[in-house]
Amino acid sequence: MAVKGVFGQKFNQQSDYFKQKLAIPSERWDDISREQHDHGFIVAGATKAALVSDFKKAMQSVMDEGKSIQWFRQNFDQIVEKQGWKGWTGEGSKAGKAWRTEVIYTQNLKSSHAAGRYEQLTDPEVLAERPYWRYVHRSSLNPRPEHEKWNDLVLPADDPFWDEHYPPNGFGCNCIVESCSGRDLKKLGKAGPDMSPTRNTQLYTDKNTGEQRLVPEGITPGFDYAPGKSAAQNALAANEQQLASFDAAIARKNAEKLINSDVFLSFFNGRMKGNFPVAVVNRQQMTEMAIKSPVLSLKRSAVMKLRTQYPDLSPSDFRQLQTQLDNAQWQQNSQGERQTVVSISGKSWNVRAKPTASGTYIEMDQA
Repeated sequence: MAVKGVFGQKFNQQSDYFKQKLAIPSERWDDISREQHDHGFIVAGATKAALVSDFKKAMQSVMDEGKSIQWFRQNFDQIVEKQGWKGWTGEGSKAGKAWRTEVIYTQNLKSSHAAGRYEQLTDPEVLAERPYWRYVHRSSLNPRPEHEKWNDLVLPADDPFWDEHYPPNGFGCNCIVESCSGRDLKKLGKAGPDMSPTRNTQLYTDKNTGEQRLVPEGITPGFDYAPGKSAAQNALAANEQQLASFDAAIARKNAEKLINSDVFLSFFNGRMKGNFPVAVVNRQQMTEMAIKSPVLSLKRSAVMKLRTQYPDLSPSDFRQLQTQLDNAQWQQNSQGERQTVVSISGKSWNVRAKPTASGTYIEMDQA
């Protein structure tokens, strides 16, 4: 199992992913579901905040310092005694405690390692060289037929299959994803990526909420998501919200840093949902535009539309936008919108501001 707890070496992406989680008291593991696990750490039955917090600190040490399961079990005993936790599943027997600590230790290592790998595999430079992902089934005590069937399946990294089938896909699942280049496909005897499998589903009813949804066959309900994917999206949303509270000059520097980062490349290539802050206007411009926040954002749907209309458009073009808008004069057009014209890579562009209750978005087209 390729996790940090085994090799004893810190995996920064795994550690950072786990660190940003909130310790949440809960009755059951599925009190939060799917991508909510990207943001919350729970131990089923641990309903005291201090108790969950102590368990999270212990697991953080496992990831940061390479602590073994034996170390975790010793700390588990100390935490249980300190917090007076009674009635937990597995209490009262050596086998029960061994099973319970194994589940907490292993499952958190697997999911956080998968999230760290997701961050690595979606790095733009990695995707440029290795644009395909291969599903790798690895042995377990009770192998699932569907997981064995997916072994050696190779699909583009952005195939919707991975939104629900990125492993681990259930308790005890040891499957992983590996990135592949075109040369790797040839070594596997493939002329190109495989066809995405048919999405066969089963109806699942959430016992807590009564919500019904279709879950892919072979996937344990609650595991039908890609660990780490929503964490990156939420971090971007938090950055966008934070920028709106900054002084305009500080916000401008932070927005410039974001648009020059790999995060923008992921957004530009359609791998992140939501919006992206692309520029910050000054106070005079805010008055001209009748807006309350200096942050101008681009919607994912807008950038996808632009890429379709203008195939030559590149991420570097958007990195010129801030400088062009610094001295722009915004005027009202015939539709009552605030509009300005900028020059990007030698071409003139109309930029229109669309103020909404959640922020100001821009739309663009060549003049």
